[in-house]
Amino acid sequence: MADEQNKKSIIKAIREYIEKCPYLHDGKIGVDYLENEIAYSIEPSPISPKDREYIDGSGINQFAFIFASRESYGQETIQNILNTEFFENFSNWIEENNFMGDLPEIDGIESIECLSTGYAFQTGIDTARYQIQLRITYYKDYKGGN
Repeated sequence: MADEQNKKSIIKAIREYIEKCPYLHDGKIGVDYLENEIAYSIEPSPISPKDREYIDGSGINQFAFIFASRESYGQETIQNILNTEFFENFSNWIEENNFMGDLPEIDGIESIECLSTGYAFQTGIDTARYQIQLRITYYKDYKGGN
């Protein structure tokens, strides 16, 4: 029982993992909330929790999420290029870490991957929301534990 209480939530493990990304600016990483200034957010995305199910009820589960950022934005092409490059670098970092087995601290985790490229989702006069969709997969046993 004490083990269950000490177990980290998936979203908390993802947040701690992304905090290690060397490409992050000095913005805060929120959960389900993106500041109006330079900041980041991790937002769970709707997806079936089961990716594959085995006969004994165990299987591979999945957790999809959006990693979003609020960035400076405007007519200056150089700033918009930098925003796009950030997400290209972030995506490469995720891919390299996945290949090397450097994954979030989640029991049974098998992979983390980007499901989309980073893109400007919502633009304003001087800031824009950029985002990228990701997914982790992890083994979950038939007893309901990870």
